[in-house]
Amino acid sequence: MMSEDKTQCRFTDALNALTALRAQAVSRLSQGDTSALQSKLQLDDAIQCLQFCQRHQITASASVIQLPATRTTTPSSEYRIIEDHETDQREYWTELDLNNHPVRPSPGVLLLDCGLVPEDM
Repeated sequence: MMSEDKTQCRFTDALNALTALRAQAVSRLSQGDTSALQSKLQLDDAIQCLQFCQRHQITASASVIQLPATRTTTPSSEYRIIEDHETDQREYWTELDLNNHPVRPSPGVLLLDCGLVPEDM
């Protein structure tokens, strides 16, 4: 597993470069150059994306699966995330629950495998 300090500095150089470019765009805006607005907004988005990736340890090597439409097209058909508790006996399976709400992703949701293993494994 990637150590916390490596994860926190993974994008440091890129974030510093983008932050410097953003500061230049803000300076141009403060001098009345409205053409810098689009650049500043794009840099804001890029910085936020990299910060998000850094926070969640997402790298370009992450595997991504986009959930397809459900096979059953009735409105009540949905995906569920199930833990099988190392058994094929479905009566022992449990549904993933976060904050007392079941996790039920919709078609189109992206599932990421960042290659991380929980620390308690």
